[in-house]
Amino acid sequence: MKQYHTEIIINADRETVWAFLTDFAKYPDWNPLVGKLTGKMEEGETIETYIVPLNNTYKPILLSFKPNQELVWQGSQVANFLLAGKHYYRLESISAKQTKLLHGEYFTGVFSYFIPPKLLKKMENVFILHNQSLKNLTEK
Repeated sequence: MKQYHTEIIINADRETVWAFLTDFAKYPDWNPLVGKLTGKMEEGETIETYIVPLNNTYKPILLSFKPNQELVWQGSQVANFLLAGKHYYRLESISAKQTKLLHGEYFTGVFSYFIPPKLLKKMENVFILHNQSLKNLTEK
């Protein structure tokens, strides 16, 4: 399994961070990672997401949508046993005015072993940029 994880402290309460994180219509204005996210935001539903660095649209399944806590989806290429990616956002309260954003992705399946480290690093760097953009937007 290949993976990368990022985190950042945002100087805002968890509810405020969640409000910006789930304002999907505004993603193209600030989000360098996910340029579009649409669909029914209920667990088990298929959503549509445009991943900017990969210049591709995916239709993952929403695994978790817990307000002010967690957003997780999983997509696959052909079949889960070949290549699947589980993308997550998790929010943890540090204090009344600080939130930790945990943001990452796990890759599983046979083809995951062939994902080049250079591509993983590129995606991790975009996640870091995404986190900083969300922090800047939220703290305004």
